[in-house]
Amino acid sequence: MEEKVNKVKNEIESFLKDNVEHQDKHIDYIMIDPNTKETFTFASDGLEKMIMLKEKENGYSDIPEWDFNFDDYIFYQLEQDLKIGFISDETHYNIWNSLKELYPEDINNKDGVQKYLQFCADNGITKEYLDSANKLDTPDIMQHFEGLALFETMEYKGYVIEADDTNLDNSKENLVNIYENKEDYEKKEPIETVSLNTIGLKQNVRDYIDEFYVDKTVIDKDKAYFTFVLGYDLLNDMLSKSSMPENDISYDFCSRIADKFMNSQEYKNLNHSAYEMLEQWVNDRKDLIQQEYSDFIGLENPNKTRMLDNGIFVLDLGYRNNQPVALVERHFDNTKEYIIAFNYKITDNKIDWAYGNYYGTDISKAKNDFDKVLKGGNLADTFENKKHDKER
Repeated sequence: MEEKVNKVKNEIESFLKDNVEHQDKHIDYIMIDPNTKETFTFASDGLEKMIMLKEKENGYSDIPEWDFNFDDYIFYQLEQDLKIGFISDETHYNIWNSLKELYPEDINNKDGVQKYLQFCADNGITKEYLDSANKLDTPDIMQHFEGLALFETMEYKGYVIEADDTNLDNSKENLVNIYENKEDYEKKEPIETVSLNTIGLKQNVRDYIDEFYVDKTVIDKDKAYFTFVLGYDLLNDMLSKSSMPENDISYDFCSRIADKFMNSQEYKNLNHSAYEMLEQWVNDRKDLIQQEYSDFIGLENPNKTRMLDNGIFVLDLGYRNNQPVALVERHFDNTKEYIIAFNYKITDNKIDWAYGNYYGTDISKAKNDFDKVLKGGNLADTFENKKHDKER
């Protein structure tokens, strides 16, 4: 590809030099389609005038200054699997300034940005390089890079991971060498080599290690520890002041928050203790956690005593003799139904029951029958009446 790009670059530089209208223009960058080998060259005067030259078409097309932006003309093309064949140092500088101002909120093609940053990482395009090349102070935007440069290493949970070449069978993936420890890395004795998606490679590595290498008992112990710390320390004030401080509700809520923390970047930060990162994570989102707890126990709606997963609310609880019974509201497909659930059990914020009576949207009938059940009544007559109603 390099030979091909150099040939196109020389031809277009000659074209610009020999054309009076375009003598003030220079090549900003060249994109190449790896399948067709077709090239797309962008040249400008550095101010207002830009043209695009397609290899398989004669002539060129003007690009209005108001229409050009890196999101649509570089990052989008990278998402379409085109490759950067050449890019000038000045264009790099302009892109880095643009990313400083716009990324991530105002960029649509974020995967394209990651591919661009991968190109920079693999080709030594750093702030220091650009400062020297352009004699200007370049903003450092590599903190946004979610991948690994070619042959760069990272450590995660004791393992050393090294990014290797692009997978020849899948250009969207990188080969990754996994070493059990630093000693094995120095001896170049990997446990295995796997192919993972290049975009977001660091996170893809973490997910792979968690799934295939980390003992699940370690994860379970972490979750139990975080649940305990949340309940008896970091969230204790909020839980103890609640109108529903029952142990099972508090435990289920803390377990739910622990799950969210374990999916966060803070949990994966190995530079500080787990307690420190959990404390920071909680402090950064205390208002959100308070709101979630209010929703969890139903404070936003006094008719709802507790919110469970899968759109289910427990409206009331009780016993018929020694049999646990719940009045449940279930939401689905933009509607809801009411259920009296017998022999229910709540585990991991999900409710199951042995059998139930279903009332559609008739909450009045459901509440009346629930009161009847708590007094030891039988609902057989209720459903017998329904049967007679249908027969009429």
